[in-house]
Amino acid sequence: MRIVIDMQGAQGNNRQRGIGRYTLSIAKAIIRNRGEHDVLLALNGLFPDTIEPIRAAFNGLLPQKNIRVWQAPEQRYDSSNENHWRIRAAELVRETFLASLKPDIVLVSSLFEGSNDDAVTSIGTLSRTIQTAVILYDLIPLIHRHRYLENPLVEAWYENKLDHLRRADLLLAISESSRQESIRYLSFPPEACINISTAADPQFQPQQNDSKRELEIRQCYGLHRPYVMYTGGIDHRKNVEGLIRAYSKLPKPLRASHQLTIVCANLTLSSRAALEKIAREQGLKDDEMVMTGFVPEDDLLTLYSLCKVFCISIMA
Repeated sequence: MRIVIDMQGAQGNNRQRGIGRYTLSIAKAIIRNRGEHDVLLALNGLFPDTIEPIRAAFNGLLPQKNIRVWQAPEQRYDSSNENHWRIRAAELVRETFLASLKPDIVLVSSLFEGSNDDAVTSIGTLSRTIQTAVILYDLIPLIHRHRYLENPLVEAWYENKLDHLRRADLLLAISESSRQESIRYLSFPPEACINISTAADPQFQPQQNDSKRELEIRQCYGLHRPYVMYTGGIDHRKNVEGLIRAYSKLPKPLRASHQLTIVCANLTLSSRAALEKIAREQGLKDDEMVMTGFVPEDDLLTLYSLCKVFCISIMA
């Protein structure tokens, strides 16, 4: 059997978030367990800075000839009505390329891509003859429509992606919650949606750090005291604002002896300013909250091992 994996989850704006990490990890796991099956990776050529790093990530796991690059019309992500022809053309180009690889099944690593970059994802624009599986992360924008789909253009883009999702032959949900969402909100057949769950990569385990390494990391990120750490995105579903408000309710002596550390790759100037404003309003001093921005993998592992408390995100 020939399996083609659309790797755009590790190429677009989500590549430095959990989706990017998960895309690389599951692709590597499939390749390691492929047996007699043939696996190909499909890369979008409109993300040229990602191609060589992805090739390097699979060096020794997969022959380079099994990593293929395709091209689509540029500047496709403008969501105005005048750009619909370009979107459809890009979808047809992608699906034609995938069909040329003669796959038995295509795995789409992340379908909800392309709202603000040149990712191209679709199912059945050209033909319904190729079996297609999609990794399903969640349907939060659909469930909380009033928070995520107020903009008519965003709503139209998301609804279009849902139409493509409904044409998938198989959904691979990352949790039972996501699986149930597809059944409840999309009426997806239960037997065609499988909970494959998620797991931590092997490198994410307790590690010992010598004093030199600890000092280096603390100085680099301004962590002068024991710290409480959150890592992930800062969009509404992550409820980082709620985390800051909750942290501010701790006794002042406890806060004074610790720091709240937010590790987030997609911090913009405006989002940083908004979170800092909330922190000030809640009475946090400047050095009580640290926002690191993007953190390299080795540093992230060390930050995990040094933190006193780790916080997961909880939907507001």
